[in-house]
Amino acid sequence: MHRLMPRGRRAAAVAAFAAVAVAGVVVPAGASTAAPQVASSTTLAASTTAKPHLTSQPSSVVVASGQRATFKVRATGLGLTYRWYVSTDGTRWTKIAHATHASHSFVAKPSYNGHRYRVVVRNSHGSATSRAARVTVAVTPHITSQPRSTTVATGKPATFAVRATGNALAYQWYVAAPGKTTYTRVAGATRSTYRFTATAAKSGYRYRVLVHNKAGRVGSTAARLTVVTKPRITKQPIEGQQVASGSRVTLAVKASGIGLHYQWQYVDDSADGDYEYHSIKGATRSSYSFTATTKTHDDYRVVVSNIAGRVGSDDSMVIVDSSLQDPYGPDGMALLTSWLVTLDTEVKGGPTVVTGDNPTTVTSTFLGIPADLHAQTNDLTFALVVGGTTYPATVTAKSLATAGVYDFVATTTVPVPAATARTGVWKVTDASGTKPVSQYLTQR
Repeated sequence: MHRLMPRGRRAAAVAAFAAVAVAGVVVPAGASTAAPQVASSTTLAASTTAKPHLTSQPSSVVVASGQRATFKVRATGLGLTYRWYVSTDGTRWTKIAHATHASHSFVAKPSYNGHRYRVVVRNSHGSATSRAARVTVAVTPHITSQPRSTTVATGKPATFAVRATGNALAYQWYVAAPGKTTYTRVAGATRSTYRFTATAAKSGYRYRVLVHNKAGRVGSTAARLTVVTKPRITKQPIEGQQVASGSRVTLAVKASGIGLHYQWQYVDDSADGDYEYHSIKGATRSSYSFTATTKTHDDYRVVVSNIAGRVGSDDSMVIVDSSLQDPYGPDGMALLTSWLVTLDTEVKGGPTVVTGDNPTTVTSTFLGIPADLHAQTNDLTFALVVGGTTYPATVTAKSLATAGVYDFVATTTVPVPAATARTGVWKVTDASGTKPVSQYLTQR
């Protein structure tokens, strides 16, 4: 009996402890089993009546076909059970056989792409349903549209873009300097389109992109950036030239820049002109050639442009010497050695007066402007050419109110009818130089 008593007391104590534990009693370490302490009602509820609570939700995953996809959940509570479900459309859910653990893993197939998974956690007090997580089964990327080389003006946006098929695609752009074969990663350039502000220093750089996902990667071809600056004229057209009527004239310009366009223009500075620049149709090269006549324009320039801007050349003056076959019109101005001569269109009664009829008297008034300080009125002589015959004229000169400007009145009588006399052409000769110079003007 002496040896059995301890065993009996121990068995009684263990039985008493178990009974107290079931009743929610906690026995402090080293305390007598005869003096238990009772836990609070809050502790009892939390430990014996709590429904499941999810502390970590499943996360969507991207995997390649043939790789394992895994979804996990974490939950608190006693006596938990798990059941995973799958949905192809997010509305109808199907129980997955044998998927009864806190994690669910399977080998991904292309047909699983876009499927959603969730888990229901249960115990005797209730259940909790997780959020849905999606599986994306990656397809190897394939580029359908390569980046294209581009030309932009300095300071303007440059854009490179790629198109690719596949899913869950990621992008990384790379750049190589001119003459280099090694491409370096462009920080932050992780989209299908790479856009940045072009600078002249970046001209000639090449750009390519790497497209990748869990299934693989593919690199694009390289595209070149050309950065254009505003044109600069390095050689101007000839500033001025005097040519004979019928001569072939060529005006030319040299300019630096990329993608240059040329447009030659003239200035309408005739008596009824607007003094504005007008484009010459078809004159779109660095040089412009034409046959000079007294009716062609005498003031030209070229505008050189590209996508970065435009610049106009200096004006080029082309003075055309007249001939009997190509005289100046009523508004033309003849450049002689020491004088500029034109018909005086503002004189009272008109610049030309024709009287009589075989013989016919023709009187024309000219406006003379000295071209240098040594010009003399007797330098000029006038003659009317009718039917190939030259008829000298008498001339009187009169100084006008405008300093240095003169009216020259030339009169001649010709043995032809008035109608024929009106077809005559005035020949004006300046003898002030070492060699006489003549110009021709029609009558008005």
